[in-house]
Amino acid sequence: MDHDQATDAVSAGTLIEAVLTPADDANGWIMLLVRSDGEQLLFTDSGGTEKVYHDLDQATVAARELGLTQIRVEERF
Repeated sequence: MDHDQATDAVSAGTLIEAVLTPADDANGWIMLLVRSDGEQLLFTDSGGTEKVYHDLDQATVAARELGLTQIRVEERF
């Protein structure tokens, strides 16, 4: 789901949360967008490639800019 789709979904009330988790293939963080039915969607750029943020602060700001107020961080141990 890209930026425009995500902001539309937040406005419609179908996205309720962002989950920030370490990226598997890169050194950084990815954002999963959680729909009201629990489905998780990967946040991507307009070309469909996953967006990777270099630090947690950047990822948090991006989630807030989408209009999400519930943001969860999931670490892998």
